[in-house]
Order: sequence, then C-alpha cells, then structure tokens
Amino acid sequence: MALADVPAPTHSLADGAETLGVVLGAGVLACLVLVGVVVGLITMMRRAVRRRIELHAPRVRGLVEDAASKARSYTLTGGAGEAARMRGSVRRSLDQTRRVLEAGYAHDAQLSDAVALLRRLDEFAKALDTDLKLLEREPDRTRVDRELPGLKDRADRIEHAAASLRWAVQDRERHLGEDELDRLGIDVEREAAALRAYAEESGAGGAGGPGSMGLPGRSDGSGRSDGSDRSDRSDRSGRSDRSGRTGRFGRSESKRLT
Repeated sequence: MALADVPAPTHSLADGAETLGVVLGAGVLACLVLVGVVVGLITMMRRAVRRRIELHAPRVRGLVEDAASKARSYTLTGGAGEAARMRGSVRRSLDQTRRVLEAGYAHDAQLSDAVALLRRLDEFAKALDTDLKLLEREPDRTRVDRELPGLKDRADRIEHAAASLRWAVQDRERHLGEDELDRLGIDVEREAAALRAYAEESGAGGAGGPGSMGLPGRSDGSGRSDGSDRSDRSDRSGRSDRSGRTGRFGRSESKRLT
C-alpha cells in the first residue's frame, strides 16, 4: 500500500481540540465563579464594617466631643467656659439615660414610649449643643453674656427631663424586682411545706409497717419458735421410744440365750 493511500488522523485531532475546549471552558467558568465569590465576600465584609462604624461612630464622636468640651471648660473663661461645661453636662445626662433605657428595653418592651421620648429629647439636645458650640467661639463677650442665661435654662430643662426618664425606669425595675422576689418567696414557702408534708407522711407510713411496733413481729416469731420446739420434742420422743424398744428387745434376747 502506498503512503498516499493512508488516511490522515482527522478524527483524533478533532476530538483532542474538542476536549481542550471543554477543559478551557470549565476552567474559565471556575475562575469566574471564584471571582464572584471573592467579590461577594468583600462586599459583605465592607457592609458589615460600615454598619459597625455607623453603629459606634456616634458614641465615639460623643466621647471625643465630651473630652474636647471638658478640656475647653478648663481652659476657657467666662461665658465660653460655662457654655463648654453645659455641653458636657447635657451630653453626660443623656448618655446615662440612654444606657439605662437600652438595658431596660432589652427585657421590658413597655419602655418603648420612654425610648421614643428620649429620641425627641435628643433632637432638642442636638439643637442646644449647636447653639452652645457657636457660643463657645463667639468673640463678642456681650452677646455671650446675653445669650447664655436662655441656653442655660434650656440645658437645665433637658437635663431634668432626661433625669426624670432615667429615675422612672430605675424605679420601675426596682419595683418589678421586688414583686418578682415576693412571688419567688411564696413559691419557695409552698415547696418547703410540700416537702415537709411528704416527709411526715413517709415517716408515718414507715412507723405503721408490719413488725415495727413489736407485737406482730413477736407473734410471728413466737409461732415459728413454737413450731420448731414441737418438732424438736417429737423428734426426741421418737428417738427415746426407739431406744427403749431396742433396749427391751436386747434384754429379752439375752435372757433367751442364757
């Protein structure tokens, strides 16, 4: 056969190219899936970090501003220093009330109205804080002295409202705790009485059992002893009778032999 007559391996080349295309397609698809997973994880992490920052940013910002106001209250004099002290006092009062309400609302849903009132009070406190901040930086001392009494009155009213909410929540928690303690004491007394009654019934049942007072036990024991004594006496009498008969028979036989 001539070399020209040998068919070219076209089918094997086509199969290899097809297999290579499938492998490459699967690899590209796997890479795309991996990239999508990585991008999704990064997005989720960024959102979680953003939510955490948004959650803690106001508190951190408040701490920073509180420290700055406290520092300015010591360094500034006159109305500006008084405005800085009022800012810090109002912020601390609201923060304490907020912590008390958050702790109480976690296990008492009836404090929702108090939480809503605190939010409204926060709005007034923010407006007051803005006015006090402007007053701190006001170069005109006459204007500072003129505006300060009105702002101080607003600050006192806000602090009093925050303190009233905080004290009311604390009184409510204390009364609820006392009521719960009273109910717990009643339940404990009931359980203790039930345990004592059960112990007395168990003791009475054990004392009234058979043989515990002595009479039934002794009657049973005496019956068993009487039966055993009678059997022993019958056995001894039977042995004595047999021995007597044997003795008499032995003596008569000896007489006959003699």
